[in-house]
Amino acid sequence: MDVRRADLHTHTVRSDGKLLPEELVKKVHAAGLRALAITDHDAVDALEEARPVADRLGVELITGVELSVTVGDEEIHLLGYGFDPRHAGLRAHLETFRQRRMERAEAIVARLRELGLPVRMDAVLERAAGGVVGRPHVAQALVDAGLVPSYDSAFANYLRDDGPAFVSKPRFPAREAVALLHDAGGVAVLAHPGTRVDGFTIEKLVAVGMDGIETVHPSHSPALTRRYGDLARKSGLIQTGGSDYHGFRPGEDENLFTYSIPYRRLEQIRRAAA
Repeated sequence: MDVRRADLHTHTVRSDGKLLPEELVKKVHAAGLRALAITDHDAVDALEEARPVADRLGVELITGVELSVTVGDEEIHLLGYGFDPRHAGLRAHLETFRQRRMERAEAIVARLRELGLPVRMDAVLERAAGGVVGRPHVAQALVDAGLVPSYDSAFANYLRDDGPAFVSKPRFPAREAVALLHDAGGVAVLAHPGTRVDGFTIEKLVAVGMDGIETVHPSHSPALTRRYGDLARKSGLIQTGGSDYHGFRPGEDENLFTYSIPYRRLEQIRRAAA
């Protein structure tokens, strides 16, 4: 019986996580997992940094990324796996989004200052540590400056999607994202659909070539996991899953194993990418 496990949804400091890539690999190894996908938001910089320690510890490192995309007016996330991280088109897209995310962060900081929260942009960039800047870095800078009591309160009061300091992300149609991942030799998987992504949206994604659904995720109840598993089987889609580890909230270390998936599911990704 194969008892090996994999976590296919994690983040490092190169996007909006807390740990350096090598630190994340060590934590995953300590959790007893055999394989790991680092799926930083709109960034693949962590892969090269993580690979030496992954090879040394015997942790299989799966190429991954999480892309923010749109279906009509709805924003969702797609996970990409098994692609060539050196693909020119993908690299060009990620570099463009890096710059747009920087502009977005600057706009968020400006709004916060208008709201009486004088957070500094250089403090936000310091938390990003050279990676793609995002709202979690703004939240952490607010906490560290004593402007809000906690990371969660920063989102609840200011940075949530309908919050007073929210600035929308640049648009990237799902059709284009799926095509880009396929062109780079990878697969496209709907991330954490939860209760927010309806069946009609999923049908649209399948129609443009989406390859799978993340069925296992901390936001999914057992009933939702079964529901999306049934949908994946009926639609011939890959099933993936992971902890969505960022490292800022209590209990995330335990989630690395709790929300892992059987290692054998990686074969589905390899077949689809081939």
